[in-house]
Amino acid sequence: MHFKTFFTCLFIVLLKCACYGQQAAPAYALTKPENWRTETFSLPPQFANSLPFKGTEDIRFSPDWAKKGSEGYWTYAFLWIISEKATFTKTQLEKYMCDYYTGLVKANLKEAKIDTVIAAPVKVKLRNIKTAEKDIQTFEGKAAMTDYMTQDPLILNFRIHVKKTKPGSDATAVYFEASPQSYDHKVWVQLDALDKSL
Repeated sequence: MHFKTFFTCLFIVLLKCACYGQQAAPAYALTKPENWRTETFSLPPQFANSLPFKGTEDIRFSPDWAKKGSEGYWTYAFLWIISEKATFTKTQLEKYMCDYYTGLVKANLKEAKIDTVIAAPVKVKLRNIKTAEKDIQTFEGKAAMTDYMTQDPLILNFRIHVKKTKPGSDATAVYFEASPQSYDHKVWVQLDALDKSL
């Protein structure tokens, strides 16, 4: 009788250990297109520590992201996973992006030993568009800034998806698509495909 109880308890303990040892799949995960480079870091990033939330950023860079003159230049996507439920007004998101890109440009200019005084003030203008199926908010807009790779003016077009919260998750996901190309260019098909993978 005692042995039966002992082995029953042992089985339950081992089963719990096995379950805890398995990490749950993330609620939101970007796929990795062939030849696209990835990078991940914590939020807020060091270059924009004024962002008022914590989480992670997962980035996908097109193969030609750093090739000036290519169709994929500055074409990339990134996913913010914020560790709590959050919503954004258009004005808030514009400010966060302005702070983010101001810090990003200055950090990269400093790393290249270029005086940050050459960086033009970042200007972000967004508009609400028809909400996509898996979103609670969808935006399009532009960010005007200095290209830290060439020191030339740069305008990035954006499509931004604040995703619906998934059952059992308290995280908020915000997916950003970015490219200098117009929205009818084929690069947006690839960027939209990443959104559909979420």
